[in-house]
Amino acid sequence: MEINNNFISKTEFISTSGVYKIPYTFLIIILQLFFGGFVLFVVNLWFINSIYFLLTGSEFYRSGVKAEWYFWFLVPLNIYGNIFLFSLSIILFSAVVNKTLNLMHAPREGVFEKGSKDWKYMHRRFWTAYFPIWLARALPLPWLDVLVYRLFGVRIGKNVVTYEGYIDPELIEIGDFTMTSLNICIFSHLIYQDKVIIKRVKIGEACIIGPQSIVTPGTILNDRAVLGANSYTYLSQKLESDLIHVGTPATITFPVQSLEKSKEKVDLIKEKDKSSAINKGGV
Repeated sequence: MEINNNFISKTEFISTSGVYKIPYTFLIIILQLFFGGFVLFVVNLWFINSIYFLLTGSEFYRSGVKAEWYFWFLVPLNIYGNIFLFSLSIILFSAVVNKTLNLMHAPREGVFEKGSKDWKYMHRRFWTAYFPIWLARALPLPWLDVLVYRLFGVRIGKNVVTYEGYIDPELIEIGDFTMTSLNICIFSHLIYQDKVIIKRVKIGEACIIGPQSIVTPGTILNDRAVLGANSYTYLSQKLESDLIHVGTPATITFPVQSLEKSKEKVDLIKEKDKSSAINKGGV
């Protein structure tokens, strides 16, 4: 049952995402593995049959494909291609399951009790996306994770760098030219005691989220806002443009300097050092 959203403003502490493993967790992962394996078997049956013929001189079935000696040289390429086929099959299958879950019960903002419908479906969508996102990060294609996030509902603009962090697969918006660093977390949900808080996160254009940082539900980063390293936002915090926000929570700010101003400061320091060295030499 949904409860009063004023609870959000009264919450002074944060926790990890705390997503629980439920019976659905094991079921969906088994189904994902089964579907990926089934696709591999169907697509590769003719090739396996050909290799078996080269080994034994007999076939599992008459495929109509003549086994040739050079098929042996295709084995490494076949293995490498199957890794991508297995991963992409699971990603597409899981995206369909996720869309179905959204049709059954779409994610919505609010604070919900443990065991409520929103709580249960949040967990189901999380575990549906967990393995595909992991696979996308494991493959040597740096842009694949962005495509997978989009498949699962994250609104990501152009030229966005996600690196190796965690981004919730729902109610997240990331603007163009934004960069996230290593080991960051962007949560649209947060489990606190026996409740789950679900709020949309909006990250503007040309923002930077520093390494080891956490963006909590409801956070808004205006265009060009910077969240410094090892910092986290409090619930529903708004980070202003052209400022570096640091702290736990991020309550300390510094102005973002232009390259020209930074160069002027460096030149001024060099001049002072040079003058100091001349004065010492004169003495």
